[in-house]
Amino acid sequence: MMTPGKRSCWALAGVVLVGLLLAVPGAAVGLPFKAARARVRILTLELDEAAAILAGDDDSAAGAIERGRLALYRGDCDGAQATLDRPDLEDSDEGAALLAVAKGCARGSAATVILRDDRGVVVRFQDDEDQVLFPLIADAAIAARESLARDLGTRLPLPVFIDLVRDQLTLCAMSGLPEQAAQTTGTVAVAKWGRVMMVSPRAAGQGYPWLDTLAHEMTHLVISQATAERAPLWLQEGVAKRQETRWREQTPFDNFPPPDAVAWQGIVRGLGLPLTELGPSIAMLPSPEHARVAYAEVVSFMHFWIDQAGAEALPKLFKEIRDALPGTEANTAIERVSGQTLAQWDRRWRAHLASKAPSLPAEYAPGAAFENGAKVARRRRLGQLLLERHHHRAAAHQLEKAHVLLPTESSLRSLLAQALRGQGREVEAAALVADPGDVHLPTGRWWSLHGLFQLDDALPKSRWHALGVTPLNPPIPCHELPAGEFPDDPLHRAICEAAWRMPRPAR
Repeated sequence: MMTPGKRSCWALAGVVLVGLLLAVPGAAVGLPFKAARARVRILTLELDEAAAILAGDDDSAAGAIERGRLALYRGDCDGAQATLDRPDLEDSDEGAALLAVAKGCARGSAATVILRDDRGVVVRFQDDEDQVLFPLIADAAIAARESLARDLGTRLPLPVFIDLVRDQLTLCAMSGLPEQAAQTTGTVAVAKWGRVMMVSPRAAGQGYPWLDTLAHEMTHLVISQATAERAPLWLQEGVAKRQETRWREQTPFDNFPPPDAVAWQGIVRGLGLPLTELGPSIAMLPSPEHARVAYAEVVSFMHFWIDQAGAEALPKLFKEIRDALPGTEANTAIERVSGQTLAQWDRRWRAHLASKAPSLPAEYAPGAAFENGAKVARRRRLGQLLLERHHHRAAAHQLEKAHVLLPTESSLRSLLAQALRGQGREVEAAALVADPGDVHLPTGRWWSLHGLFQLDDALPKSRWHALGVTPLNPPIPCHELPAGEFPDDPLHRAICEAAWRMPRPAR
């Protein structure tokens, strides 16, 4: 992830001490001993210890950089800006990059609302209306923290800091990620400066798996903490993708499309990259398809490596990376833990994929054109427009034709089910959202309608999964009730009321 301009915000890390003096990405030559000690404490999220080290600093430039970094990690954007805005840092690339982030953070966090959960979750909301999501965020963050401690052997310190921002522009300003990179790859969340920064799910028409995304980004924080921010990208993203659904009950859709299949098809189509050539961030890849294949590659590789080396090898690998001597490539740590180099593991993994040669339906294959894609898109859009105007019969006519061409598309099934319900054809509508085996990648509305037609014991789970994708589309938190009616459950009612205050088209 990058700071504004061409500077890399990952290059802000410098020489640190973990018992011995260690090198981290972008090491600053000649960093004074006290500043180096403070930096490692910041990177490993031992913020009180870092503050104690810096308390007696002589106001040196190096000390100011670390005090500014510490303020960012504590969410004190104004304090970071005041600390870093000094003449002796004007010619420092590191100081200038940190100051740019501090200024963006100060703008993005102005007039925000902060809520605190007594279990140790602190959320800063840029938009007041998003406060109704706080209980969902807090529950997910606590569950993810426990899951990560169990799986990775490192417990994220409390409090867990989360920013929910209005849009990508604010996300980039507060994190340092270039806006163009975020737009190109569709980035909606970043883990940086000891916190998770996420775009509100209201920013996407059909939402996105925002609670799983929270778990994904919290994984990045834990890996950075465990390795003093020295983990290579293949390890960071591979483990984060693996962990993003392990904090909750699994669904039939969690492994679709299978990472092995996406990775193999991407490699065959020339979209794949060697694990060591992914660059500083997946968000910096040239297209969403490249990013999709890269994610699939790293998660497929990590599943393969953990299966072969054993789950206990992962915490050992983190420690090996953290404690490596100066000048040692982090990628070679895998050899010390597992007996084979990364290059050897990479060859084994690729041979494993080639032996399986997994395939995908055309509509889900990376870099492949879906033959009926344009026809489906036109029918879907026309049906949606008709549905929004309550022309249910005409909408159903268009959507049925699209559904025949793409029967596994959950959003099409949801729209068609709504059109059929509008005609009183409840049985036909229920059949479209009854069986998870009939669809791939369900939307929040599919989950909501699925729950509506299921037995009582399945209803709460379906509603919860729906909120985890699209919490602020009115029918979902409102339990598919007519406009003006509200659920009895206080949390769902509050989200329902907030959703109606910002009406959206039918989905």
